[in-house]
Amino acid sequence: MLHSPLDNIALAYEPVWDKGRRICATRLTVHAVDPKKVDITQLLTFVTDGLPPDAPPLLLNPVAPALLVAMLKQAPVRNTWLEVPEFIWAKPEALELLLHARRFGHQLLWRGELSRFAPYTKKFQGLRGVLDVSAEDALLALRSAPQRGEFSAAGAAERVESPILAGHLYTGVASRAVADHALDKRQAWGVVGWPVDELLSKNERQPVPMDQRVMVQIMQALDAEVPIQQVGRLLVQDPVVVYRLLRMVNSAAFGLSHEVESIRHALMMLGYDKLRSWLRGAYGTASSDRSLHPMRHAMLMRSRLMRLLLDPNSDEELKGEVQLTGVFSQLDRLMREPLAELLHQLPVPGRIFSTLVRRDGPYVAYLDVANAAADPARVADMPAICERSGFAMEEVNTAILELLATAREPTDQSFAPVADRSKRLA
Repeated sequence: MLHSPLDNIALAYEPVWDKGRRICATRLTVHAVDPKKVDITQLLTFVTDGLPPDAPPLLLNPVAPALLVAMLKQAPVRNTWLEVPEFIWAKPEALELLLHARRFGHQLLWRGELSRFAPYTKKFQGLRGVLDVSAEDALLALRSAPQRGEFSAAGAAERVESPILAGHLYTGVASRAVADHALDKRQAWGVVGWPVDELLSKNERQPVPMDQRVMVQIMQALDAEVPIQQVGRLLVQDPVVVYRLLRMVNSAAFGLSHEVESIRHALMMLGYDKLRSWLRGAYGTASSDRSLHPMRHAMLMRSRLMRLLLDPNSDEELKGEVQLTGVFSQLDRLMREPLAELLHQLPVPGRIFSTLVRRDGPYVAYLDVANAAADPARVADMPAICERSGFAMEEVNTAILELLATAREPTDQSFAPVADRSKRLA
């Protein structure tokens, strides 16, 4: 019996965010379930073959050293980097392999604590790192940044040199201020993950506003008269937009005789003119805060993965329900209200309510797998989660790789430009 190279590995992904708060790479943690059955050549081919040329690069993070060594001995594959932990760089017996891999064309990343990286940059020219930021590093970075209104010589004397180095990736960033400092002031390559907990905790009583960027993209799509499916794909970029749209369509003021349960149905009932009018009216209360974008897009990726886990031949209604389950799965964190109360205000199908509130609905398995796939700390648990949820490892890994192949985000130039848009949205 033939086995796919995706049968014996577990994958988990983390987006990497650049200065524009867009995905610039994806970190893919790879765990070997049965290392003896993993064909490295086939595995690397499967991982990269489906990636389009403009897909964000993959940063491969093999959990087991033996898996990493096997990858280093293979020919490099396009658009990938290999993470190599510090303890391997420090082994004299591994040095020859690493140097050979670099000469062979592998793009290698030193991985470890930021404070321990400097000596390696002197030994290995052009070496780039995935650097973990400690609490002390974060404090030094913030002390190095001038505070608003601080112009005194005494204040300047108290500041220190930032430990954040240009051109590298940073992990463990728990503060927006440190993320902003790394990306905007120190020209970091990217931040792995995003300080979502801190962002949400700073404004505990106020719901997260709608995203102006998403609203502009929808307006552009409407003006370009794109198909309704494409408008729906833009809408789901922001769960708050979806929630408020469904609330509006189902309000007494709208006067519908039947409740609207899906995004597609809402768009059909509204029509492009009424949707455009609603967007214009709501635009003034939306936010342009780009620091919220990584949080929203990570939620979108989770909902996309749930949809990809379905049989491709599933009907559109089922696909829409499963994706809407993912879109609303963290709505309580965004809206600052219990999820049960939020969903009671919408006529969502009972299957979605059961899954998200009672945790016994038919889509729980999809949500469990999607949550685990977005958490590298749980990658070793993925085989058990998949078995419990009724998924084969191959189909889950295939869905994850398909997700990463489409990780490139829509931009404001996705549609024909609209002249003087700021006036039209005012």
